[in-house]
Amino acid sequence: MILTLFLVFFACLLIGVPIGFGMGFASMVAIALHGSFPMEVIPHKMANAVNSFPLVALPLFILAGALAGETSIAGRLVRFADALFGHIRGGLGHVNVASSMFFGGISGSAVADTAAIGSLMIPAMEKQGYKRADAGAITICSSVIGVLIPPSIPMVLYGVTVGTSIGSLFLAGIVPGVLVGVFLMAAVFFMSKKKGWPRREHRAPAGELWSAFKQAILPLLLPVFLLGAIVSGLTTATEAGVIGVVYALILGGFVYRDHTLPDLFRIAVDAAISTAIPVFVLATTSVAAWIIAIEQFPAALAGFFSEMAFGKIIVLLVINLFLMLVGMVMDLVPALILFAPILLPVAQEAGMDAIQFGVLMVVNLGVGLVTPPVGNCLYLGAVVARVDLSSLIRASLPFLMVNLFVLLLVTYVPQLSTFLPSLFY
Repeated sequence: MILTLFLVFFACLLIGVPIGFGMGFASMVAIALHGSFPMEVIPHKMANAVNSFPLVALPLFILAGALAGETSIAGRLVRFADALFGHIRGGLGHVNVASSMFFGGISGSAVADTAAIGSLMIPAMEKQGYKRADAGAITICSSVIGVLIPPSIPMVLYGVTVGTSIGSLFLAGIVPGVLVGVFLMAAVFFMSKKKGWPRREHRAPAGELWSAFKQAILPLLLPVFLLGAIVSGLTTATEAGVIGVVYALILGGFVYRDHTLPDLFRIAVDAAISTAIPVFVLATTSVAAWIIAIEQFPAALAGFFSEMAFGKIIVLLVINLFLMLVGMVMDLVPALILFAPILLPVAQEAGMDAIQFGVLMVVNLGVGLVTPPVGNCLYLGAVVARVDLSSLIRASLPFLMVNLFVLLLVTYVPQLSTFLPSLFY
């Protein structure tokens, strides 16, 4: 039944069927050909998959990020980052990375980060002498931070899929997200001398830094409030999502006055569409996951690696290579939902806990967002930067190596992911 499931699914992918529909159709064909289960099991499993209180956090965080993205928040964060880092060799390259770190704590999405920060930073960097391809490369590779820094939408989906604490996952993503930013800024620093990238002549005076900080403080407090509420036990992740929506509404509608009623309606519709896609994929994939589970495929796969006596290093390397291939042909969300239940038992057999494996999957599949042939951030970055894909890919290679280096650290240094959760849970 598993062979039928995957053959039909990949056939659907080849002819361009959307992943959610392809997975649902493949599951239906597998169940029909097997003949041992009634077709009624399909809607039953789909309904059970989305009947989850923690899953309610998903549309709330998406809506909060959408509300924040339609305000002047991104511009305020960029100005603050410029005041902090603009004088360092590499100038706006550092500002770009730092802005992604700040905005990632609001949007929780790499695509939103690419669109919001890229539309502001790439034209500014071009005016200062950066090639558009270089500016686009820094933008898309730093957008990976958006899926790591809480509140991360992929972390919510992973937590719902495998039944892991979303608060622990949020904490686990902080250090890897900061490492991506720090190492990308180091890469910008060393490349700037060769490329001749400019910087501010002088450090921002204290008055300018204070003014930029005052403009950015309210947006910067949003992820602090959300994470603090969850970790302290005052709220669940879902309730924190409500706080995020209300906070973003107050900022956009009353403090900055960026939202009008028509804007709010459009934002709500866009957020609903953005929510419907991963929820539908989760529903259809749950049927496939049930088929895989009753065939005991995850246990068999874990047993295979155990019997072959592969060491932990080899097992985790194989998992990473497999996920990198998956990330090249599938978007992050469906790949996460489909393969997390399959690969988690293998990782646990190798000694990795569910929290660390969640971070590994998000980092790995996040890199897939900037790799061809289906990297969403790659294509969006090419559009925003107005460059051809080949130029953007070439310019991205040094920064992509940085992301892969952080992936190796996350894989083989578990304390990077588990230290903060262990302090609070």
